[in-house]
Amino acid sequence: MRQFRETLSSKKGDDYIFLCVLIIFISMLLSVVVLYMGMTAQIRAQKRDVQSKLDSYVTECATEVYDALIQGSNREKYIDWIALEAGAYAVLGFDGETVEQYQYANGNCTMHRPTVTVLRGDGFGIAVDYVAVFPVRWNGQTFTELEIPVTVTSYYKMK
Repeated sequence: MRQFRETLSSKKGDDYIFLCVLIIFISMLLSVVVLYMGMTAQIRAQKRDVQSKLDSYVTECATEVYDALIQGSNREKYIDWIALEAGAYAVLGFDGETVEQYQYANGNCTMHRPTVTVLRGDGFGIAVDYVAVFPVRWNGQTFTELEIPVTVTSYYKMK
């Protein structure tokens, strides 16, 4: 510690090289931390957006099922499982069979075509597995693309 203090208080020019290298290293480390924090925030926002869309869709379907139950219909006969899956694709922006990627409007993410699984049991719901691709940009240049597998589930439990 004493040598470090002597180096910083020295009047010789050679001793400032260590200080310059230290400042550059700390700046690079800080830049990487800020980049990581920004990417983490984008990933969370994108996942939250998908969760919100699925929750809204399942709630809408639950309202229709509840109305059918009030009218005396059987829940199992009323729910169209294939239409539930197709509606989930449409809600996420994949209307047709040929759409393989979806560019998110709020963010710089590309979402690959998800795998939608209809959940059955004591209720109904949807599980979505997909890969979100985020470009890694630093200093105005794109270096690579980060592929993150994401699973989102929305389920309505009957009481």
